[in-house]
Amino acid sequence: MPLNFPGRLGIIAHPMTMMRRGLLAAASVAAVFLTAGRGGADTPALAPGDRMPIVTRQDRPDYPYSLRMSGNRGSVLIDFVVDLQGNVVHVAVLKSSHPDFEAPAVEAVLKWKFKPGIKSGHPVYTHMQVPIFFDLTGGGLATDPWSIPEKAPKDAPVEFRYDQAPRPILTTAPVYPFDLLTKAVTGKATVTFAIDTQGRSHVLKVKSATLPEFGAATAAMIEAWTFEPARKAGAPCWAVLTKEQVFRDSDRDYPINESGERLLRTLKKDPLSILADFRELDTPLKGRFLPQPTLPESMRSANPGAEALIEFIVDHAGHAQLPRIISASTPEFGWAAATAVARWQYTLPTRNGRPVDVKVRVPMVLSPPKLAPEGS
Repeated sequence: MPLNFPGRLGIIAHPMTMMRRGLLAAASVAAVFLTAGRGGADTPALAPGDRMPIVTRQDRPDYPYSLRMSGNRGSVLIDFVVDLQGNVVHVAVLKSSHPDFEAPAVEAVLKWKFKPGIKSGHPVYTHMQVPIFFDLTGGGLATDPWSIPEKAPKDAPVEFRYDQAPRPILTTAPVYPFDLLTKAVTGKATVTFAIDTQGRSHVLKVKSATLPEFGAATAAMIEAWTFEPARKAGAPCWAVLTKEQVFRDSDRDYPINESGERLLRTLKKDPLSILADFRELDTPLKGRFLPQPTLPESMRSANPGAEALIEFIVDHAGHAQLPRIISASTPEFGWAAATAVARWQYTLPTRNGRPVDVKVRVPMVLSPPKLAPEGS
């Protein structure tokens, strides 16, 4: 039963099985009212008769098995809009302490239902932000995706000698190169990158990689991350870090989830059970969470046009799995596109009323900025 508080939503996932015992997930909301249908000025104060959305359905997020078993706790900050019918739309993730917390948090919020917000007697679109906390009874560790030195190395250039370490606030997992994954090829890559005073990452060099694809996948992952910047004497400063990413099934940061592993087995044993034509679905697939690629560092200054064709499987829960680069105008944009696609979520794919896995290809196009005519 959802708990309703003025300006606050809370959910508690009670123990359901031995494996889920101790799971706690809570959500609080800060809402901003928008002018209905016109995207007008924000109205932070509620006038008499106005109301914030009232939750009527509030699904509990699943605690990822691997993080639950390791005692890892964390949080995800989700931004969304409650529409005029009380549905959740336009979902974005602003912060996530670990990549594996993102998908279940988004999936849960997408299922929430509300009585829409009211302003001046009429339903309105309501912009909301929800931090969802994954915690375990008896404690657990709030860990970053990897350990960052608290102090900069003494031999670092002066401008990079922070006294307060940067902290990742939005992370994504790397894409395991599809051809290597299906052949069970393992490896690793080490990338050196800089974090600027706004918390944006800039890949400087792939220091080493057992195969070039592992280096490219790791670089694309890092470029999609954002940080709280490092600080020196209280002021934001640049930092340089090195990250090693391992690609193997025995590693704690193995970038394939349980559904991806299931689909890998299916591709080997019964590939025809995966629907090859999405037009055979009962209803067309509809994207519900489609974060866009991060512009690669090599393209940020010139900002040319780019395109990529990504193939992936939408599993029977609506999650994009096992992205594969079919073609790309530049390798960097191909990896950026695949990294984004790995986070996507869709409506449930069904055929004859039953959930199915379906293979999809999506073209992604980055258009160059339009130049103003001379003399304008």
